[in-house]
Amino acid sequence: MKRPPEFSWQDKAILISLPIVVFSIFILTNYFSRDPSIEDAFNGQLKEISVRDGGRIIQLYNQTATDSVRFRMKTLNGLRDFDFVYVISASETMRPELGGIVQFYGQYNYDSKGGVVTVPYKGKSGQYEGWAVYGKNRFSGPHVQPKTQTQTQTQTQNSNTPATN
Repeated sequence: MKRPPEFSWQDKAILISLPIVVFSIFILTNYFSRDPSIEDAFNGQLKEISVRDGGRIIQLYNQTATDSVRFRMKTLNGLRDFDFVYVISASETMRPELGGIVQFYGQYNYDSKGGVVTVPYKGKSGQYEGWAVYGKNRFSGPHVQPKTQTQTQTQTQNSNTPATN
């Protein structure tokens, strides 16, 4: 019966150090790529920055516009109050209640009252980004439908047609 070859001390060192190196890279990547929280953004007085956090609804504002829902929240750690604006898209209407918990990814804008988080928001690419989870529902921005081939052809034909007076 054939015996498997023995590992040299270099082979053993590589087999031990490789998982440690991979794990270290994973931890460092997650640490440096994490989204800031409300507390991070407030302390840095940051504007138009994406944040991922959560909070408890502490005050409902009268709804003055039909295109958004606004309320006051407190971070889950209880350290910071801030305003939250959910921009209504289509029929996705959030019906907040006092004490409800909202998890979100949105855009934070600093102000001295704690800041304002807007969900969804127009990202750098022009597409809507962000989401909010309230109750058992996930609310997100409008999904831009790509143009169909016939729409593109019609627009091209219209732009190539000379204007007649």
